[in-house]
Amino acid sequence: MFGWFRKKPDRPQGEGEVALQPPGEVFPWSKGWVLTAVDEVVLALPKALLIPDRPLGDVVSGPDGMEVRVPPDGEAFILRLLPGMSASVARSCQAYVVADDGRPRRIRASKSNEQQP
Repeated sequence: MFGWFRKKPDRPQGEGEVALQPPGEVFPWSKGWVLTAVDEVVLALPKALLIPDRPLGDVVSGPDGMEVRVPPDGEAFILRLLPGMSASVARSCQAYVVADDGRPRRIRASKSNEQQP
């Protein structure tokens, strides 16, 4: 009974909530939030984020091994994150998971260190 009143331990910084994101379901990705792949995940983001004559790093931040594909047609570009890879966006947008198998992917969302008090 007395255990009910114990304070829950604080979650370590950088550890966020894990979402189970179904493919094709659009979700908001706010500036200041870091998405970390728990499973391998392919994300589609709007090409409207891209700034002509500016490096991709001005739009999306991620590790060197992050795969980025910008197809010449269509309205989206693709990020492939392996488990443990994290990415963030410079402007808020909407994104969705791309997966041929229809299986939801696990993604951890956390505030970037720059945004945390």
